[in-house]
Amino acid sequence: MNYSWYTEPSNINSPDLIHQILAYGKLEEILNLRKKEGREKLSQLFLSHPKNVYSAPSLHFIKKFILGIDGQLDEKKYLKNAPRYIRQ
Repeated sequence: MNYSWYTEPSNINSPDLIHQILAYGKLEEILNLRKKEGREKLSQLFLSHPKNVYSAPSLHFIKKFILGIDGQLDEKKYLKNAPRYIRQ
């Protein structure tokens, strides 16, 4: 029996997809994303739609070297092992 799988193409502007690539992608994939979307757009999306998928080292690497963000972040919104963040 043959199986065929089909999924819709991913929307590159999806905050979830962007965070998944930044948190789990290879360096080549991350740099291609930054080249395609631009550092400014990625930084804005990163800051406006936080997601708890990062380890502490990966968060600091993405923040400082990939996105060039110098300011402070509320790390509870980004770290996967931080206490749960509840919006109020």
